[in-house]
Amino acid sequence: MKKWCLFLSLYFCLCLLAACAGGDISAAGADSGGTPSEETQAGGETTEPGQVTETFRLVDAGDSGQPAILAKADGTSGDVYTLDLFGVENVTLEGYTAEEMAAMDWSPVAGALVEVTWNGTVLESYPAQFGEVTAVRILEDGFNDLCRLYRDVLNDLWEADPGLNDGITELGVDLSETSLPESERAAVAYAFGMDHGLMPVEGTYQELVDQGYIDGEELFWEDGCLFSIKETQDEDPVVFSLPSIGPGDEIPDYSGVRFDAEKWRGGTGAYSFTNCTAASLDGHWNVYTVGAEAIS
Repeated sequence: MKKWCLFLSLYFCLCLLAACAGGDISAAGADSGGTPSEETQAGGETTEPGQVTETFRLVDAGDSGQPAILAKADGTSGDVYTLDLFGVENVTLEGYTAEEMAAMDWSPVAGALVEVTWNGTVLESYPAQFGEVTAVRILEDGFNDLCRLYRDVLNDLWEADPGLNDGITELGVDLSETSLPESERAAVAYAFGMDHGLMPVEGTYQELVDQGYIDGEELFWEDGCLFSIKETQDEDPVVFSLPSIGPGDEIPDYSGVRFDAEKWRGGTGAYSFTNCTAASLDGHWNVYTVGAEAIS
């Protein structure tokens, strides 16, 4: 009887080992034969195995000492990236050969759309950082530097009545009532903060009250100041005149925007630009005008 039990024990052990070995063989087969030759690691266009290409708005072109700031097209507030464009060897301009680019005096500017090709990995930081970048292509179409215009407005507002933001350690930015995409709003806020050595906090007045930054009862932000821009296009559309257009001439793509901008420290400490207007020709926004300035 004992011999029979020993036989059954050995038999079941051998079956178990065989099953485990079969499972390992199956898994190995899936790894070797089921991996595609091309893959997309970050949801973008697949180019070569392990390579991803995605489109970004250039919010700040950077320079030899500072990285560029990019906002992922149609991205969220977390889709802000930095990249040293001057450290990328393969930078091309759509529609031009390498020889033509070498003969031109050009550089990337804020507002351009760019395609970035990299290995798909993203460093966990804010802003995010690309892994190994193999190419950057500056696109010919899609230019729009409204992001640059609103950054200029915020910086002009910073300089007006500077006592309101003197010595602050916290910086609030609210661009939620502008037509900028969410990722561009976040990128502009970050760029504006870096202009003044502060990491910005995005949020409306009420959101910043709820988060404990602003004292909602005393109506005061002790350590910070809230900068905001609100488009008012629907209230009073911008009217502009077109230049003379001859027969057969292509009509330029003109557009306009009207907005108010304000910085707020407290109930009796605020400064605003009101009834501001700006016009755009094919995505190139001109210098804005301020209808009136107010202090409280």
